[in-house]
Amino acid sequence: MPYRINPYEFPGRTKIQFTSSARMPSDIYHACLVTGTVSNTVYIQHAVIDALSRDLRIPRETLLGALPPPRGPAAHLFDPAEETMNRYRKARRPITEDNTGGVTRIGPANTVEEVR
Repeated sequence: MPYRINPYEFPGRTKIQFTSSARMPSDIYHACLVTGTVSNTVYIQHAVIDALSRDLRIPRETLLGALPPPRGPAAHLFDPAEETMNRYRKARRPITEDNTGGVTRIGPANTVEEVR
């Protein structure tokens, strides 16, 4: 679940990714509108903090104080129906299309593989 993030550029931070139902991003967006939460990310952070505080008996304020301030996309509310956060949908070409001049790239990863 932890995702690689540059520890020198972002000390004390990590990124968590998880799989959810297809409906959840829309539900979170609407909950942000109802509660006035600044972003989907902040809403999820606070939900996880509420569960951790309850289960581990850690004061909620302590956990909130450890959060990094929201910046960049985490500081804005995005409607998932608009797909504004899907950076690859329009730019990505199919993997079967050779658009590299002989070097095949596997998905959006940062690896380069040569095919002989």
